[in-house]
Amino acid sequence: MGPSGETWGRQFPDFDRDPRNIRFGLSIDGMNPFGEWGSSHSTWPVTLCMFNLPSWLCMKRKYILMPALIQGPKQPGNDIDVYLRPLVDELLLLWKPEGVRVWDEYKQENFDIRALLFVTINDWPALSNLSGQSNKGYQASTHCLDETDSLYLKNSRKVVYMGHRRFLPLKHPLRRKGKHFKGEPESRAKPMFRDGKRVFSMIKDVHVVFGKGCGSQPVPNDENGQAPMWKKKTILWELPYWEALEVRNAIDVMHLTKNLCVNVLGFLGTYGQGKDTLEARRDLKEMKQREDLQPEKREKGQH
Repeated sequence: MGPSGETWGRQFPDFDRDPRNIRFGLSIDGMNPFGEWGSSHSTWPVTLCMFNLPSWLCMKRKYILMPALIQGPKQPGNDIDVYLRPLVDELLLLWKPEGVRVWDEYKQENFDIRALLFVTINDWPALSNLSGQSNKGYQASTHCLDETDSLYLKNSRKVVYMGHRRFLPLKHPLRRKGKHFKGEPESRAKPMFRDGKRVFSMIKDVHVVFGKGCGSQPVPNDENGQAPMWKKKTILWELPYWEALEVRNAIDVMHLTKNLCVNVLGFLGTYGQGKDTLEARRDLKEMKQREDLQPEKREKGQH
């Protein structure tokens, strides 16, 4: 597993010639080391997995490195770049053409090892802190970016994303059905893939302000009063190969499957908090959709 694509091979042809060069995956998450329910302490271990190894070995404890441990009591938030500075400096050293001289016990020889960080794997809040993209608001999609199709529900007080049909095949029957999708068919193609150069052009001028007391917004809201799409320009853009990677930030499988299953079961009303609430039905009335599910007033004025 590792970086792929014509762009990568054209820009860095020397790295893959030696299979001993390491491909790292970075993971960061918060934990409470004291195990107390009433404690809000948050410690963040930073781990590196070596994806040169077979899949049944790369996630074993003895092959996982922990280059940094961010102590609490509060989570680092956007200031996580400050704690990652020593790690990024070492990654820059390992990327140099001369590499770092090490010993190969199997071949009984010295060689120059190189390494790259080809992806970060985290849950949604940690992915936002590492990538610099806001994880809430009208443009929170990591794929659609400024083409995100979003809608604010006044009664439920949350932003929902309605453009998921754009990712279906162009002749899919759900594209033609508008009854349950804002009353309109979907004819748009899926959003265009943004390579690293285009993403970097969006964030290269973002001013980064570290520190809790320096304001929560490093850049002002836009003319509509919405939160900015980018909170900062992450320190990982200093890596020379970062913009050449096809996928830079990913969500871990555990959180993805858990959140998907909980939401599906919540819609069915069989697990967790149900989605069929009075606020949701009031939003349907505001959107003028699904008249059979809209709330009706009773004699005493209740719904």
